Amino acid sequence: MSEILPPLAQDTSAVLVHDIGNYIQIAMSAMRLMSRDDRLAGSTALGAMLAQAEDSLDRAGALIRLSRHGPLIEEETELGNCLTEMATLLRYATGPSVTVRLHTGLVPRVRISRVGLQNVLLNLAINARDAMPAGGILTISALLADGPSTPEVEIVVADTGTGMSGETLARAFEPRFSTKPAGGGMGLAGARQFIEAAGGRIGIDSSPGHGTAVTLRLPATA
Repeated sequence: MSEILPPLAQDTSAVLVHDIGNYIQIAMSAMRLMSRDDRLAGSTALGAMLAQAEDSLDRAGALIRLSRHGPLIEEETELGNCLTEMATLLRYATGPSVTVRLHTGLVPRVRISRVGLQNVLLNLAINARDAMPAGGILTISALLADGPSTPEVEIVVADTGTGMSGETLARAFEPRFSTKPAGGGMGLAGARQFIEAAGGRIGIDSSPGHGTAVTLRLPATA
C-alpha cells in the first residue's frame, strides 16, 4: 500500500456530480441496448436491463437525498451482502469484455454507509474498466486483516489493465486530475474522502503493464 496521506479538503458538490454521472451512464447504456431490440414485449432479458436502469436511477436519487442531510449515515454493513447486491450492477457497468469476480471471506461487519461504500466500489470498478479497453478481469475481495491496533477489514479492487506510471500514481488522489479525455478526476478523490471520513485508509499499488490494485482498510466492528 502507498503511504498514508493527509486528509483532503471537502469538495462535496463536485464529487456528487461525478458520482451521479456514473449511475446515469449505466442507465443510458441499458436503455440504448433495450431501444435497439424489437423483442421488448415479453422479453425477460430486456426486462432485466430495464430493472437495472431503474435501480441505477434510484441509487442516484438516494445520493441526492442523502446529500441534503449532510454526510452519509453510517450503519453496520455486512460486506458479503453488500457485494452480492452489486453483482449485476458491476457487470453492466464494466461491460461484456470484463470478467467480474467477487470474493468475500468470513469478515466482521464494518460501520459505514452501505450506499456510500457501494458507490466507492462502483467508481473503482469503472476506473478498472477504463484501464482494460481490450477486456480483462476485475476482482473485488474482502478479508480480515491485522490493523495497527485493532482488526480491520481489507477490501481490494484489482484489475489486469494498463496500470499507472509513477507520475500518474503520485497524483492519483488529486481532485480534478484525470488521464481520461472526458474524465472529471473526482472518482479516487471522492473515494478517499469517504473512506477517511469513516475512519479508514486507502492506498494504490500500480505499475505500467501490471494492472492496478486499490486497497481499502476499514475498522472492524467489535
